[in-house]
Amino acid sequence: MLSFDGISNTFRFTVVQVAKQLELTRRLLDHPEPRLIKRIRTADDYIDTQKNMIESQCFSLLRRSTAVDKQMVNTLRALNTITINLERIADFSVNIARRVESMRESALLRKFDHRPYFEPLIAAAGRIVDALFERDATAALSICHADAELDRLYKQDFSQVIEELRAGRDAEQLVGVLLVFHYLERMGDSMLNIGEAILFAIIGERVKYSQYRALQQSLASSTVEERIEEIEIEGFWGTRSGCRIGTVHERAARSGERVVYKQGNFEKLRAEQESIERWERIAPGLVPRVMEFHRDDADATLLLEYVDGSTFQELLLSAEPAVLDRALELIESTLRRLWCSTRRPEPNPSDFLAQLASRIDDVYTVHPQFRTPDIEISSVHVARLEDMLSAAQDVERELPAPFRVFIHGDLNIDNIIYDHLRHKLHFIDLHRSGEADYVQDASVFAVSVFRLPLFVRKVRRRLDGAATQFVGWVRDFARSQHDATFDARLALGLIRSFVTSTRFEFSRRFSKTMFLRATYLLERLLAHRGNAWENFSLPDEILVY
Repeated sequence: MLSFDGISNTFRFTVVQVAKQLELTRRLLDHPEPRLIKRIRTADDYIDTQKNMIESQCFSLLRRSTAVDKQMVNTLRALNTITINLERIADFSVNIARRVESMRESALLRKFDHRPYFEPLIAAAGRIVDALFERDATAALSICHADAELDRLYKQDFSQVIEELRAGRDAEQLVGVLLVFHYLERMGDSMLNIGEAILFAIIGERVKYSQYRALQQSLASSTVEERIEEIEIEGFWGTRSGCRIGTVHERAARSGERVVYKQGNFEKLRAEQESIERWERIAPGLVPRVMEFHRDDADATLLLEYVDGSTFQELLLSAEPAVLDRALELIESTLRRLWCSTRRPEPNPSDFLAQLASRIDDVYTVHPQFRTPDIEISSVHVARLEDMLSAAQDVERELPAPFRVFIHGDLNIDNIIYDHLRHKLHFIDLHRSGEADYVQDASVFAVSVFRLPLFVRKVRRRLDGAATQFVGWVRDFARSQHDATFDARLALGLIRSFVTSTRFEFSRRFSKTMFLRATYLLERLLAHRGNAWENFSLPDEILVY
């Protein structure tokens, strides 16, 4: 059992006092008495003091300790979160006491059964100490589950009170009754926060109850058979698509089997699962295999094979030049095989501007200055973006790809994993894969290199070189396939990626750089109308910062 000087004792007293507060509230609703209201208010003051004391003790321990490990820090963070929510429960008891005190007719309150609310609340309070200090995930989950039970009860009572209100009787008193049940339901919300804080202390990552249950159920169906307390969850990263990603492995043996999990929108993860299955048929071994897929209402959990290696972004920033060159060559040869083997001689309409239109509001939210009509930046006159995009739609209709291939769909440099020891490549984050114009992958890759906000000259030259080398290789591929409008379509792809990338960049200077490059390309495309698109040329300098 973990022990943090006097903190654990203060915490235990606080939990006991909150349990007493719940019992006093139940007794008050059974038999409203002024003395019970007074005791609830007095207890609330004591709990407030205890909360402040625990907070001070936690920070004091952190200041004076020279050997605070991650587990201790997580437990102290959880202690503070739990104590804050215990205080909220006590505050809700005071709110209930005020309501009871103001009600003229307590018989109306007794018409509704409040007792079922207290059973899960008091039971959950009794599990808090052991769940935290014994690191008992099962007990933590049962604490979380109290919220679902109280939500169910509140839904029933809410409907009953609304029916009484519609009958037009005792409206004021019924509103008071509804507020009493609302405060009881809010206590369930606090218990959910407490349970999730305990889970955080156990596994070291912030996971919502629903996400934890989905992960637990998915792991139960996979090859990871350890108890949830015996596994370690790392890197609960959030992605720009809204998914949460992490790895799971046995805590006692870091060399044991690892599993990557993704949690998020069901439709996106289902699309990724189906895409991975298609990738396996087209290019076996290039993408991680699916180990389990579990749906939970509108969300889902996808368990994937863990693959060793570094992202291409990491290689750009830290790898030896020879390793970086080998990785880039493997990416190019892999894409050539993929595109050649899946090539279908069917025209593919471009949709870069439609993709841009679907994201433009997000761009304006971060950079409202881009919306300003007829702006002038650094003495360069820039026409209104929407006007140029509207005019460019006719251009895009004139530029279908001469054939279609199977593409990644989101070939950012952090979606490419390279294992230099085995010279092996993997693609990840595949929910946008499908048959389309290969220029989509080329433009996304190039701009994902360019938009790295690194400006040291040596590093920048490395980035510029990788982007221009890759685009040069794709241009050679286009020539080999007799794709005469490659440069014009690449301009459209770069416009899309430059503009949409600014929504992730808060530096006004760097975002303006990307925005100006997009508008420059738009102006070049619009100026070329009426001429053969085969003669349009894209300057490589567009990707050099």
